[in-house]
Amino acid sequence: MRLVLRLPGEWVRLPVGEPGARERIRELAARLLGRGDERAPLRIALRERLEAALERSEAAGAAEVHVGVALESDVPLPAVASVYRGVPLPTAASVEPDAVMAALVPLVLRAAHEGAGGTASPGPDDRVLDAGRSRVLRRPVVRDAPHGDGATPALAVDYWVTVPGERRAALLHLDVPLVAPAALLLALCDAIAVASRFEAARAEPEEEPQERVAADA
Repeated sequence: MRLVLRLPGEWVRLPVGEPGARERIRELAARLLGRGDERAPLRIALRERLEAALERSEAAGAAEVHVGVALESDVPLPAVASVYRGVPLPTAASVEPDAVMAALVPLVLRAAHEGAGGTASPGPDDRVLDAGRSRVLRRPVVRDAPHGDGATPALAVDYWVTVPGERRAALLHLDVPLVAPAALLLALCDAIAVASRFEAARAEPEEEPQERVAADA
């Protein structure tokens, strides 16, 4: 089974693990912010943020990485969506989504707190969302802005999505700059995660519509 996303607006797929990804990020920054010298610091900050997001995704083994261009033609959205292959959950009592989620939650919490000396407890905005045939564990965090002119903080959200009929969950990571109130951006991210669906695995076509993102789960 593979997770299919329905992404709003226009998105560009980056070639994971290929040198050409950096050039596509450069082109995207110029498209969003123009090529004038007066906006060079903003272009550099955006490019560095997107490159960092791609590097994090590649290091974590992302199957696909997509960059948002715009929600609508006049609403820029330099977001990043990374889709990861699924992880098995053999300890789940059954393949029912609630049972799979019950096995998943303690594993995710434990991993989140390993090495930090804290207890495995949920964050204030952690939620389990109902997506019909799946359950979705949401874990958001606001990441501070990196040093540099024009840099902004970002909302980073992990969504663990149970695979229907399997003891397995896929991971979707969304990274959005805080260009609007965090609550509004989180609602947008939630809508993307809950709208995701699983399809039977098939061979990848050379080109896919950019509003649909898929990765093996």
